[in-house]
Amino acid sequence: MPVNTPPVSKPESPADPTALSSGHMVSSAYANLVFNTLGRSDEVLACFTRHGISKEQLDDPSEKVAFDPLSDAIFELMETLDMPGAGLSIGRQIHISSHGAMGVAVISSQTVGQAIHDAAKYYHTAITFCDLEVYYDQDNVIVEIVETHGHPNFQAVVVEAMMLTMQNALEFVSGQTLTCSKVVFGFPPPEYADDYSSFFSGEICFNGDKHMMILPKSILDKRCITADEHIHKLAEDQLQQKMQELRSNNLTMSHVLDLMRRQPANMPSLEDLSKVFNVSSRTIIRYLQAEDTTYRKLRDSVHKQLATDALRNTDHSIDAIALDLGYQDTTSFRRAFKRWCSCSPSEYRNKAPE
Repeated sequence: MPVNTPPVSKPESPADPTALSSGHMVSSAYANLVFNTLGRSDEVLACFTRHGISKEQLDDPSEKVAFDPLSDAIFELMETLDMPGAGLSIGRQIHISSHGAMGVAVISSQTVGQAIHDAAKYYHTAITFCDLEVYYDQDNVIVEIVETHGHPNFQAVVVEAMMLTMQNALEFVSGQTLTCSKVVFGFPPPEYADDYSSFFSGEICFNGDKHMMILPKSILDKRCITADEHIHKLAEDQLQQKMQELRSNNLTMSHVLDLMRRQPANMPSLEDLSKVFNVSSRTIIRYLQAEDTTYRKLRDSVHKQLATDALRNTDHSIDAIALDLGYQDTTSFRRAFKRWCSCSPSEYRNKAPE
């Protein structure tokens, strides 16, 4: 719901070849849902088109839409339409049935516990810009949302939408409102935080260490009102096939970037990546060339993004930032930064908008 808050600051668009996309994709069904939620007006369509997303893509159920231009379009529309809580509006509209075979498996699960297990196991068949992790803590089950999209300024939108998607799914299969839940967000309360109680059924907390939903273990044994063993078996067979296809095509720019972001100070070499993917270094080079990139461009892309984020959003010294990124001396970092941004780290920090 629109509220009067300051406009959302749109992240600066990269302007050089090292600023590569994340490689993440979403189905046209998700993109179309976002399009409809934002008003499906001529203004919204023009914005999507400006960011390279056509109406034909949105209408074709077999199409995939790149996550990066979609997130840029959402950010722009959040500002122009005064919708800072767009993630909440989007999440409310996502029904479990829109998740394809994974949604069918969740709906037809025998118990809520199986539904949670299947969602975490098969999530990547539908979405790649987040991970779901499930673990247990005393009398609770915790479902954590782990972002992998590399857009820190887009955090609230993604987490709000995904947390509501998870709540919607579990309430649908259990037939009950999750008043027993506790949702924790790993960011401060936004200006529209009072709106959260209209969307989430249980307790709401901000400034957490992680984004997670906490549920009592007792809910795991609750039988799903939509359970269907035969349909579940059919859906799982289809999902196993999709998972095999994903494993076969695991070597993509997106997956390499994910591995690099996890260890920026000790970034995996080509040899390390070849061991992870169980292929030769030459094969990795060939796969990256097919995506019109190289190992060095990906490495520079990650280092540039992390360095500029740190310079804009922290007061860390340039020496500390260089060390965090794995540079043994600041001179090498300054030289690399000037190659990426055509200015020194100090100049970049001084001219960065507040």
